[in-house]
Amino acid sequence: MDRPLKIGLYSPFFGSTLGGGEKYLGVTAEAVRDAFPGHQVEIVTPVPVDTSLYERMLDLDLSGIRFISTNRRVTWLHRALNALPTLRLYRDLFIGGQAIEYTRAYDLFIAMVYVIPVFSLARHSVMLCQFPYNKAKHPTRLPRAIFDIYALPYRLLRAGRFPDDIGCFQEIICQSSYVRKWIAEYWKRDAAIINPPIDVPPAEPNWEAKAPIILSVGRFFRGGHAKRHDLMVGAFRELCDAGLTGWELHLAGSVHRQGQNAGYYESIVELARGYPIHLHPDAEYAQVQDLYRRASIYWHAAGYGADPRDPALLEHFGMTTAEAMGHGVVPVVIGSGGQPEVVQDGVDGLLWNDEPQLISATRRLIDDPNLRRRLAIEARRSAPRFSRAEFKRKMIESLKPILVELEATRPAPAGANHRNK
Repeated sequence: MDRPLKIGLYSPFFGSTLGGGEKYLGVTAEAVRDAFPGHQVEIVTPVPVDTSLYERMLDLDLSGIRFISTNRRVTWLHRALNALPTLRLYRDLFIGGQAIEYTRAYDLFIAMVYVIPVFSLARHSVMLCQFPYNKAKHPTRLPRAIFDIYALPYRLLRAGRFPDDIGCFQEIICQSSYVRKWIAEYWKRDAAIINPPIDVPPAEPNWEAKAPIILSVGRFFRGGHAKRHDLMVGAFRELCDAGLTGWELHLAGSVHRQGQNAGYYESIVELARGYPIHLHPDAEYAQVQDLYRRASIYWHAAGYGADPRDPALLEHFGMTTAEAMGHGVVPVVIGSGGQPEVVQDGVDGLLWNDEPQLISATRRLIDDPNLRRRLAIEARRSAPRFSRAEFKRKMIESLKPILVELEATRPAPAGANHRNK
């Protein structure tokens, strides 16, 4: 009897972050488990995973998937190192180095990559690239002490560096044309595009239940491609100060409290004080779905004011924008990064490039219910192209030839030759 294939998935953030990248990896694991039930599926993470939390927050089904963590727990030392920006590069490389030893065991290794380099020794490796790091600005040389721990035991020493991390992967899959463009720019590699999985409700929205609510969903954190809650609160305050009444702004998302993120959520609470602004920290999936059902306008501002020389700071796709559209919420979102791939300006939403445009576009929708309804209907029609079912179909279509080849060429079980004599 042929042995089952071992399929490993990996993310340096799974277990500590609840966001779109984690949903992308989790739904990929679901798709692989369901499409290839005879094989063993595992997710490797830096820290232990509370699977019930991930299922509850991201609407995942992780049953039948085994979890392996490279660290038994998060200690005070981990938190201290995470809080020091000067050590972040070495921390990133340390985390990537920890995963190396686990990759040997896999026939297929599927790794999520964003900021932190990942290395693979599996029979076949596929990268799920959220955004490519600029290798010229992110060298993979490790300090001697870390290198002694992780490189030498696995014979990875090559002129003082790890092997080419990009070259470890036979295929690259990314989430948007925007990301694909920068993969070609930074790595001179092509990538297949599989847009993120969006939960589009099968039933038509209850249009009469739509309330005067502007909604934004995104993690509360500083740095990186921050969601710019400060900008959105400021813009809503301006609308209210200019005479807007009867409308509310709702901000929902998980809260990051460690390191540089300490105090960020509290600063937004203070900024919103005295206005009809409601915050939903660590909102679970069911609560977010209820907000989508009731909201009329959706805001997304990630990437506003970011340094144009650092394209990673812009929104790479915009999962929550597409989710809102599936519920018939009109998107009024920043016209940069991957957002123009989700929203067609004037057709199923509105794009903006600065704060005055955000305010005027929102006021236009508020003052014109017919326009708001027309765009809402078109947003709803547009969303199914990003559905979870469509994501799984495309992901399995991409992975199936690889797994068929791996099945045909897998090593025989130990002792098989002896039994066949």
